[in-house]
Amino acid sequence: MTQKDKDWQMRAQIALFAALKSGQAVTYDALAQAASIPAPHRIYKLTLWLEQLMAEDAATGQPLRAAILVSRLHDWPARGFFDTARQLGLLAHKLSREDEIAWYYQERKSAFKAYGEISE
Repeated sequence: MTQKDKDWQMRAQIALFAALKSGQAVTYDALAQAASIPAPHRIYKLTLWLEQLMAEDAATGQPLRAAILVSRLHDWPARGFFDTARQLGLLAHKLSREDEIAWYYQERKSAFKAYGEISE
């Protein structure tokens, strides 16, 4: 990992915690901009980092910090979020889309509750 990667990941972490504390969901693009992730493929880089965070959170039994990321098109994350949750054993494989979304909103609520109480 390069120093540039470490730098944007630190900025992303700070922006993510600020969003968690504020109780506001954030788009992938807004987080990428806040972290100044360098092009090319900045959303892809962000997604890989978020998947690592999801694995860390799942391993420690914590709510998913990545649950506050949403698409520009709707108020829930991209398909990859749900795929990663399944791979981590957090989400059943055969759920309706409605049940997936309901699970997501509960996870997002848990993340805001758990991480929104962090003091700086």
